[in-house]
Amino acid sequence: MSLLFIVTVTAVAVACAAAAYAWQLARGERRRSDARVAALAAAIDDTSAEAKTLMFERAPRSGLQGRPLVKVGVGLAMAVGIIVLIAMSGDRHAAAADQTSAAARTQTAQELELVSMRHARAGANLKVTGLVRNRGAAATAPISAVIFVFDRDGGFVASGRAPIDFNGIANGDESPFQVTIPDVKDVGRYRVSFRTDAGIVPHVDRRPGLQVAN
Repeated sequence: MSLLFIVTVTAVAVACAAAAYAWQLARGERRRSDARVAALAAAIDDTSAEAKTLMFERAPRSGLQGRPLVKVGVGLAMAVGIIVLIAMSGDRHAAAADQTSAAARTQTAQELELVSMRHARAGANLKVTGLVRNRGAAATAPISAVIFVFDRDGGFVASGRAPIDFNGIANGDESPFQVTIPDVKDVGRYRVSFRTDAGIVPHVDRRPGLQVAN
């Protein structure tokens, strides 16, 4: 049972109770008004100026008694609205937190091992091939390999991206990948990362040594 449902039920109950209380007060006010009318009718033959003055002075004071009830009713309605808005905001924050947590769990489950990686030159193009293994607890979503190329001074030169050969890799399974970066000349080193539509997939380098492009 969500917090919003509980708060809504509570707010409805409070509103119903406030409405019943206001109805009882209004009913009592009508009774008092009827009593004043009856008293006024009974005193109509009274020729005492003082009696008439006292009788007509009570009506304005009793008419003001209903105004605090209106204020109370408006205050209750505003309080109920604020409570509902707070509950809805809390539910939205909880849903966003759940989505963030689910995305984090998915990326953790898709952790990879980089088993091998090598390169070859074809004219001005650099072709990088490799093999990855899923070491997570669940099958992976579609993954792309992204290669970043740097020159001998460490400056960024170019990048290339391509999906790995298999769309999904079960726990313990492997998939090759191949990325071609066109028109790169001064290559000092390169590095690889793996990504899905949700973001970067962590990987562990299990190669026996680093591969550096010549």
